[in-house]
Amino acid sequence: MLDRPLDCTFEQPRAEPPPVAVGAYGLTMRYLSMGWRHRYLFSTVALGIFLLGAVAVLSLKRSFMAPATVVVTTHVVDPMAQSSDASQSIEDDEPATQSALIASRDVAALVLKELPPPPAPVSHNWHHFLCEHGVRLGCAAGTETASNSAGVIDRQIDGLLASVTVEPVPRSRILTVTAKADTGERAAAVANAFVTNYQKLALNQQRSDLQREAEWLDDRTTALRQRWLEAEGAASAYNVQHALVNTTGGSPLVEHQISDMAVSLGQAQTRYAAAQARVSTLKAAIQSGDPQTLLSLGEQPLVVAAATALMQEESQRAQKSASFGPNHPDVIAFDRQIASSRANLAAATHRALLSINGELASARADVDQLTSDLDRLRVQSGKQSGAQAEYRTLDQESQSARSIYEAFLERAKQLTDRVALLQPPIMFVSHAAVPATATFPNRKKLMMGVIVLALVGGVGAVALRIFFSSGFTDLDEFRGFGGMPLLAVFPRIQAGRKKSPVDLMRDHPFSMPAEAVRQLGAQLSMASGGSRSGDARIVAITSALPGDGKMTLASWLAAATEEAGETALVIDTDFSRRVGLDRNKAGGSLGLSDVLQGKVAARNVIVRDQGRGCDVMSAGTPRGYIFDRAEISQLQDLFRDLSRSYRVIVLVTPPLGVTAGGLSMASVADQTLFVCRWGRTSRETTAACIERLRLYGARLSGFVVTGTDSGSFNLLCGAQLTRQETRLIAHRRQA
Repeated sequence: MLDRPLDCTFEQPRAEPPPVAVGAYGLTMRYLSMGWRHRYLFSTVALGIFLLGAVAVLSLKRSFMAPATVVVTTHVVDPMAQSSDASQSIEDDEPATQSALIASRDVAALVLKELPPPPAPVSHNWHHFLCEHGVRLGCAAGTETASNSAGVIDRQIDGLLASVTVEPVPRSRILTVTAKADTGERAAAVANAFVTNYQKLALNQQRSDLQREAEWLDDRTTALRQRWLEAEGAASAYNVQHALVNTTGGSPLVEHQISDMAVSLGQAQTRYAAAQARVSTLKAAIQSGDPQTLLSLGEQPLVVAAATALMQEESQRAQKSASFGPNHPDVIAFDRQIASSRANLAAATHRALLSINGELASARADVDQLTSDLDRLRVQSGKQSGAQAEYRTLDQESQSARSIYEAFLERAKQLTDRVALLQPPIMFVSHAAVPATATFPNRKKLMMGVIVLALVGGVGAVALRIFFSSGFTDLDEFRGFGGMPLLAVFPRIQAGRKKSPVDLMRDHPFSMPAEAVRQLGAQLSMASGGSRSGDARIVAITSALPGDGKMTLASWLAAATEEAGETALVIDTDFSRRVGLDRNKAGGSLGLSDVLQGKVAARNVIVRDQGRGCDVMSAGTPRGYIFDRAEISQLQDLFRDLSRSYRVIVLVTPPLGVTAGGLSMASVADQTLFVCRWGRTSRETTAACIERLRLYGARLSGFVVTGTDSGSFNLLCGAQLTRQETRLIAHRRQA
C-alpha cells in the first residue's frame, strides 16, 4: 500500500454531523458553556464597568427636593352685588400665568434677601495661594463691592430660578412649587419662601393699585358733586324767575292739566257716541216694527221684556193657528193679547227714546265744555314753551351730573369694600416639608443600574468576542466540519503544572488528559483497519498553526502506547524550526533530514527520552520541503524498516499554514490527526488545510481539540458530564 502513486487521491467519506440539542435546556447550556470559557473577559469588563459606575455614583453631588402645593384662588366679590362678576370662573390660562409670576425674578430677589445663599467653601489650592501672595495672573479682579454688584446678584437669581420649578397640574387649579438645594432644610425653606413672598408681592401690588384708584375716585367725586349742586341751583333759580310751576318729575303743571283734560274729553266723547248709537237702534226698531232688534238693548230692560213677551205670544198664536185655524177662539184671544203687547212695546220704546235723548244732550254739553277748556290750556302752554324748554335743559343737566356723581360714589363705596376683601392670588394647600432622604442621586437604583450595565457590558464583550472571533467558539462546530469527526478534547493545563507523559500517566492515571489519550489511542487502533506498513501504524499529527500542541499530543500517545505494552517512536518532521524535541537528547543536531540524505543511519539518531517515556527522532539539519517521488519512496522504505521495531510511529508534521512539508508526511501516514487550538485556529484556515490534505491523499481520521476548559473533558458523546460523573472522576483521581 506504500507503493500507491502520490497523485492518486480519494474522497474522504463525509460523516453526517450528529444531531445537536436545540431545546431550551440544550441552548441554555450551550450558551452558558460559551460564556464560561470567556469568564475572565466577562469578569474583567463587568468589574471595570461596575467600579467606574460605582465611583461615578458615589461622586455625584447630593441634592434634596421639597415640593409645596398651592391653589389658584378665584376673585372674591361682594355677595350682594348684582354684577355678572359674581359668577365669573377662573380663566383657563390663569394657572400657567400664576406659575410664571411665582417663578419671576422679583420674587427670587425677595427670596434671596430672606434666605441668602450659603457661602461657597474656600478652596486652598495653588491658584488661590498665588492670588493671595500677589501673583494676579489669572485671578478674578474684584473686591468686596464687586462681589455685591448687580452681575453677581443676577447670577445668584439665575441659579436660584434654575433650582425652582413651578408646574400646574393639568385640568385643575393646583400648582406644585418644587425647590432643589444641597440640604433638605434649605429646599423646604426656599419652596415656602417663593410662595409667601409672591403672596406678599401680589397683596402689596393690589393695595397699591387700589390706593391709586381710590385717590383718583375721591378727586373725581368731589368735582362731580360740585357740578351737580351748581346745575340743580341754576334750574331751581330759572323756575322761580319765570314763574314756572313744575311738578316733582320736572314737567310743567299745565301739561298735566292738558293731559287730564284730554282724558276727560275722550270719556265724554265716548258717552256721546254710545248715546247716539242707542238712539239710532231704537229708531230703526220703531221703523221696522221687528221686536228682535230690540233684544240687543241690554241697558233698557223694560223694552227688552216687552219685546220678549210679544215674540212669545206671536209664537204661541202661530202654533194655535196652525193647529186649529185662524178663526179659533184661542187664536182670536192671542190676537187681542198681541195687539195689547204691541201697544206696551211702543210705549216702552217711546219712554226709552226720551231717556236716551236726555243723555245725548248732556253728553253733548260735556264735550263742548271740555273742548273749550282744553283749547284754553293749550294756549296757556304755548305761551310757556320757550321758558319751559330752557328749564328742561337745565334740569336734564342737573340730573346727568347727579347720575354721574352717584355712579362714582357707588364705585368709591365698592372700592372701600374691596379693601376688606383683598386676598393673594394663590393659597397654600400644603407647605413644603423637609425631605428625609436625598432626591438625587438615588444610589440604590443607580447601583442596581450599574450592576445591570456591568452585566450587559460583560455579556456584550463576550458576544462581540465570539462574533468577531475567526476561530471555533463551540465544540459542536467541530462535529462534522469538513466531513470529519471529533475524536478527543484536551483541557488546558495550567502554566507551571505541566508534567511529562510518563509522570502524567503514572501519577494521575485517571486525569482528564490521561483518559482522553487512552480513548484517542483506542479510537485510532479500532479505526486503523489495515495499515500501509505491515503491523505498524503510522499516525501523522498536523495542525494549521504552530503552538497547537502537536508535540505534546504525540508524546502522550507514545506514552499511552508504551503503557499498553507496545513500542512507540515519535519523529519530528519539522525541518524548518529549532524547537520541538530537545536536540541534546535526540542525537545532537542529526535527525530525520540527515537520514534521508544518507549521512547517518536511522538507528543512530533514535534515542530514549525518559521524560516522554518513548523513543524519539529529531528533525535534524534544517532543509527545504522539496520531496520528489524518490524521496517519498525513501520515506516509505524508512518507515517500513522502522515498523519492524515499533508498533506505533507518530509523525509530528510542521504546521500547514506555515509550510507545505506536512502534506508529504501526511500522505504516507496511515492515519492523520488534525489538531486545532481552541479559540485560536480560524475556520477558513482549517477548511483550507483539510482540503489540501485531501488533495494529497491523506487519510484524515478526525479532529483533536486542545486548550479547552476543564469542564469540556472528552465530549465524544456530544454532551457535558453530569455532576455525578464529575464527582466519580474526582473520586477516582483521589483514589
